[in-house]
Amino acid sequence: MPNNLPIMPFIVALLLLLPIRLGVQSLKKLAFTLWLVGGIVLFIRGTNFLVESSAIQNIPLLAGLVAVSLAIGFGKGKFVLGKTSTKNIERLNQFSEPQKPIAVYSVRSWIIIALMVSISVALNIFHVENIVRGPINLGIGFALIISSLTYLKSFSDTKATAVSN
Repeated sequence: MPNNLPIMPFIVALLLLLPIRLGVQSLKKLAFTLWLVGGIVLFIRGTNFLVESSAIQNIPLLAGLVAVSLAIGFGKGKFVLGKTSTKNIERLNQFSEPQKPIAVYSVRSWIIIALMVSISVALNIFHVENIVRGPINLGIGFALIISSLTYLKSFSDTKATAVSN
């Protein structure tokens, strides 16, 4: 698949068309996996953009860009996207019957994901310099990775509740 073709529409179509239904735990595992993999992909892309940028010549600038990106990503992951993950977990816990895989996220979340993918595509279309794209992708990727930990916590909470009952 060409590098500039976003894969997200294919993932959404696959989740929509799969002829299966998933229980709550499977949906949470899918949500965690998509969130984590998306974060890792963006983190790696951001790192690659920085390595390919002119910042690689200037180690203090590169270190500063990485530090700021990771700090912003951590804050966004912990305090913004972490809340989004928590709300999604609560939404998934409300299901009493198995759901189609597309239900892994709410319509609102899918719209937000589409907007984030659109920003990435726009940066590519408008040939934004790697020195700018790198920190953006690195920060968003790190935020997704940090917020995916919310799903892991929900798995351990579920196991603890099951053991105590």
